[in-house]
Amino acid sequence: MRVGITGASGMLGTELVILLSKSYRVFATSRSKGSEGKNIEWDCFDLTDITLLNKWLYKIRPDVVIHCAAIVNVDLCEESVDLATQLHVETTKVMSDYLDCNNARLIYISTDSVFDGKKQGSYRESDTVSPLNVYAKTKLMGEKPVNSMNNGLVLRTNIVGLVQEHNTSFAGWILKGLIDGDPLNLFYDVYFSPLSVHDLSLIIEKIIDNPIFGLYHCASRDSISKYDFGKKMAKIFRLPDLNLNKISVDSLEFNASRPKNMALNIKEISSVLEYDFPSAIDAIKSMKRQYHDKNN
Repeated sequence: MRVGITGASGMLGTELVILLSKSYRVFATSRSKGSEGKNIEWDCFDLTDITLLNKWLYKIRPDVVIHCAAIVNVDLCEESVDLATQLHVETTKVMSDYLDCNNARLIYISTDSVFDGKKQGSYRESDTVSPLNVYAKTKLMGEKPVNSMNNGLVLRTNIVGLVQEHNTSFAGWILKGLIDGDPLNLFYDVYFSPLSVHDLSLIIEKIIDNPIFGLYHCASRDSISKYDFGKKMAKIFRLPDLNLNKISVDSLEFNASRPKNMALNIKEISSVLEYDFPSAIDAIKSMKRQYHDKNN
């Protein structure tokens, strides 16, 4: 099995490269090289260069591509509409066209932000989408070519993990703040269904072996506020939480509007995969185990 991974030096990409290279030939691409090892072949280029993207696809002849590459800085997307469109939409269209013509598969990592957040309760796949910002709009536009494929899969998700070198992830930022005692402003009125990057990678491996197609919400089985997530992180990592400030998302002015409710209903995917999805607290425990393993 030949597996292509875009955004392969990012948080999810790194986890996938390490995990999937144990069983498959992995063809990784990103702007900079990430984890290396047996069964891993790197090609570093700008994914929005369509000529280079096509050249990569023809060269590696993948059975499946996992499209993780994205501009995760939501406010930056507001300033860089063309770039967000190129990366989230145009590259996805190129890959979906190539893979569909070659009877191969595409797994597109989408987002929980495609809804306006006004619903009470968790969002199902059938709920009406209404993205509030450029990031969510372009990620949603990227879903369309995947949904038109014979072998396309869209996974809407919200992942958490620790990128310790840069602390660029949400959970990494919280952990650093808890360790250093820096003030952390966390929203009590923004809810999400976080899945650890490790758990999502295991689920994707399961899907590669037992393919599913279409659109699925892939998240924790419950939801939690960003503030409570920080409180639980402090408790599980056994760190003081006196520096956590409980604030409303309305109190800050962002470039990009953000939905307050991003909770996802995972009934569909949990039924089709026959998989017991973890809770939001399990996501924190998973990060704690990984942090412990890396620091001992």
